[in-house]
Amino acid sequence: VYTGNNLPKGKKSYALSFTLLDENKTLTDKQIDKIMNKLQSRFERDFNASLR
Repeated sequence: VYTGNNLPKGKKSYALSFTLLDENKTLTDKQIDKIMNKLQSRFERDFNASLR
């Protein structure tokens, strides 16, 4: 968790990492983009988070 002068007051910066895999095939860029968009939407909705 990072807090510092370059962040707005009351804001924190988190770094997250995801490992996406399918046991049967290689995921395509389109599939990964769809998953990441869903994750981003959930974080925005549930935690009022924004992507920097």
